[in-house]
Amino acid sequence: MRPRRGRRGLGLATLLAGLALVAGCGGPKNVTVTGTVLSNGKPVALSPTGTLQVTLMPDVPPDQAYTTFVNDCDKEGKFTIENVPPGKYKIGIEQLDPTPQNDKLNGRFSAANTKIIREIDGKQPLVIDLAKPEG
Repeated sequence: MRPRRGRRGLGLATLLAGLALVAGCGGPKNVTVTGTVLSNGKPVALSPTGTLQVTLMPDVPPDQAYTTFVNDCDKEGKFTIENVPPGKYKIGIEQLDPTPQNDKLNGRFSAANTKIIREIDGKQPLVIDLAKPEG
């Protein structure tokens, strides 16, 4: 009868991976990102069914895998996105108004086209003014 080495190796690998996570070897802790999106210093005017959507897209080379983080702003333009790894992000803004199919900003600030890039560390709230997006 042959010994079952494959299962033992798998069990050891699983144990080591679990210990690495418990020991905190997984890199920096994720953060909560808060911020406000404005236009000329004021909240973006929305229709009753409109939404202002914020997308955080890691600023990584095109061939590197990534995860985006998305949430909507409230009527004052404030947003919160939880569990975000710290790093450099492109910030997409879409004014989906009056329906999710219509971006009133015509894709100018979509995650694919945005020039808004910020370092995310969870310490300072982001303030994004669409009139001065790079500032």
